[in-house]
Amino acid sequence: MSRILSVFALIAAFFAASLFAPVRYAMAQDSLSVDIQGPGQAKMNLVLSQPFAGGGQDAASRKLQDLINKNLAFMPFLQVVPPSQMLGQLSGPQADQIDFKPFGMARVDVLVTSAWTPGGNLGNVELRAFEVYSQKVIVGKGFDSVTDAQLPDIADRFCMELMLKLTGQGGFFNSQLAFSKPNGPKNSEIWVVRPMGRGLTKITSYGELGMAISPSWSFDGGKIAFTLIGSRSHYLGVWSGGGKPAVHTMPCTSVVSPHFLPNGQIAVALNLRSESAIYILNSAFQPGAPTVKTNGIAVSPSFDKSGRLMAYVSDEAGSPNIYLRDMGSGSTRRLTKFGYNTNPSMSPDGTLVAFTRQTGGGQKVFVLDIATGAEQQVTSGPGSDENPSFAPDGYFIAFASTRGGASKIYVTTRHGTQPVMVPTGDGAARMPSWGPLPGK
Repeated sequence: MSRILSVFALIAAFFAASLFAPVRYAMAQDSLSVDIQGPGQAKMNLVLSQPFAGGGQDAASRKLQDLINKNLAFMPFLQVVPPSQMLGQLSGPQADQIDFKPFGMARVDVLVTSAWTPGGNLGNVELRAFEVYSQKVIVGKGFDSVTDAQLPDIADRFCMELMLKLTGQGGFFNSQLAFSKPNGPKNSEIWVVRPMGRGLTKITSYGELGMAISPSWSFDGGKIAFTLIGSRSHYLGVWSGGGKPAVHTMPCTSVVSPHFLPNGQIAVALNLRSESAIYILNSAFQPGAPTVKTNGIAVSPSFDKSGRLMAYVSDEAGSPNIYLRDMGSGSTRRLTKFGYNTNPSMSPDGTLVAFTRQTGGGQKVFVLDIATGAEQQVTSGPGSDENPSFAPDGYFIAFASTRGGASKIYVTTRHGTQPVMVPTGDGAARMPSWGPLPGK
């Protein structure tokens, strides 16, 4: 069934064009691309047209449309323009059925169409993303005999391909978050969730026996290390992708901020002999000589994907600051020069460190360029923002925030784009850690 988008007066079309004028216009480009790792944050205008659906498929088409829209909200390099604001006609979902000129006049870069046809279960669907200027399909996906349960995965797969085409990175849709959810004054459990809010699963069940906090994904996405606070001591917990987590007893009562190295070993801050230092555990999950030992505390190790660089926190200069250690040479240098700084997270490529700083407006997340020392505050607003964690693509950053009242998990980027809340169910959510899906 063909559909015609709402047609406005030509004046309205030019008004829409001026409204989105600050966004880059694709006609000047040979092909669409956004450098999300660069110093700026370019944007593209995208229109998601109303779906073309046959009889009995309206509900499924609307649900898929809504899922794609929610996914697009996590892509700050896209400005989603309501189709009702466009002057143009679509008599069908394919290029020869679309009048692209009005979309080009309104500076739309990408046009997405969906078409449903009768088939098994809910039917068959085809999704296409067109580059408006060239009128070429840049992403095309078809799915047959679609079920209701498959709709979220279809939305994710299409948006992953679109992000990959536009930015060279699609890992957001192949990643997962671990976080701590408190259930009372004496209990917190570790949960996992996809950043879009799907697959919410509790992986620990300690109840009043302890508090599971500070999760850390392994670099392959197969394991989570965490601290288990019991009534008399701290323990190291390790979840290996299923079943009950293993619990390891350390030769001290304080186990702080465990973190995986790329080779699968675990670094953790332990308080041995009244000294807080960072240790790398052996295959029996026991410490040897300290890797970092200072005149004060040393906690919160975080590594790049090579394992060569480690960021950590030390108060040897009087207040907590972020330091960088070269694991090969053993050389160490201080990165932050002032303030109260905690919770470092290394970007996978080793060029940036995200961290929390105490400011006059509460705790906020900053990103520091290791080569230049330049800092950028990437969160603002009410409440406190803490525990940043870089995504495996080095672009997105998850953090916990009380900006809406109870602590929740939000996603921003290395450029400080508008945060989007990750659905994590009822109750508070804290201490996010970002990892890839296993095998991705």
